Amino acid sequence: MLDPRSNEVLVRALTDDPFAHSLALGCGSCTKFEWCGGLSVRDSILDCLDFCCGKPNECTNVCVKNPVQYVDQLREILGFDLANIPHLTGNYRTIEHDVVPLIYHRTGRDRPVSGSAFALRFRDVVDFARGEVRFATRDLLCEAFKIDPSADLVLSGVDHDERIEPWWALQDRRSQILRQLRDLDIQLVTAPNFSLVLDKPRTDDLHAMKRIAIVWSEFEGNGIACALHVNSRTFKDFERWADFVRARSEIGIIAYEFITGSGKKARRQFHIDGLRKIAQTADRPLDIVVRGDPDVITHLRRDFRKVIYIDTMAYMKTIKRQRAVRSGNFKLDWVATKTNIRSEVDDMLQHNLSEQNLFLRGRFYDQDMALL
Repeated sequence: MLDPRSNEVLVRALTDDPFAHSLALGCGSCTKFEWCGGLSVRDSILDCLDFCCGKPNECTNVCVKNPVQYVDQLREILGFDLANIPHLTGNYRTIEHDVVPLIYHRTGRDRPVSGSAFALRFRDVVDFARGEVRFATRDLLCEAFKIDPSADLVLSGVDHDERIEPWWALQDRRSQILRQLRDLDIQLVTAPNFSLVLDKPRTDDLHAMKRIAIVWSEFEGNGIACALHVNSRTFKDFERWADFVRARSEIGIIAYEFITGSGKKARRQFHIDGLRKIAQTADRPLDIVVRGDPDVITHLRRDFRKVIYIDTMAYMKTIKRQRAVRSGNFKLDWVATKTNIRSEVDDMLQHNLSEQNLFLRGRFYDQDMALL
């Protein structure tokens, strides 16, 4: 049964906080406790099975109350333990970019935008329905998005569930797609961010975390540098990722998004602290790719060797025909502007990318680190 409460009420009721709430009574005896760590939420629950929908014939969640489906779901990931992910030779080499603008499409533009690095959405480069890369060559890819063919390319796996889940459904076809992707000379991919959801059994979260680790290993195993997306909703989740990263020297970069739940002001610091803990316990320099709230850059730079920020603002403002105008030293205003010909859109995009880059660098990167 769907919970009739609003999303904001659900977040407050189901956010894990062991400092404010007691461990649910049924968690301590659960056979998944070693991976889950239990839940401490405001709502009165016995354990996470209170979130079971009770409709096994209609449900796709990873839940023990749907035993046949649950066994298959557990088998496909070889259990919840992250330790059985094979060790690999890492492909990541430090990227010399701090701010990487995301380009959604070429609509309304005539000429390639110049720049040293661009990000694209993973689903825009890979056709999940057909099970193949959309572009046979790097030149065709760059032409399709009207970007500088000499630029470094980053593919972002951050997306809505319905747009990223099809990647997992491809199963045996993923290896062939990855070989095609490798030929495009992509500098970095961030692993798909399979979601951890508050009002589902924790086994669904554990399944998502294992899938993230599996697809990360598939990218790396096929010669593509991949940032491990360490999705977490509890202290235990961050602890497990920290152990995984510390044990694997091939992991040189992780990824996170501060757009949805982690971007909420009341919860943002929890996620920042969890990420910093991963960096602190890694026993080696670690980089991170971030999407969403740029204010987290300052906090993360304290412990990460490099914080790479994927910016969506400049492109989206251009699409809405808004031009960046400087206002003081550390502020940009976005002014509505009419365009009559396509070249004006090209000019505006180049201008907005430059101004947004300067703004982000000036505010978050070029200041004296001693001030942090």
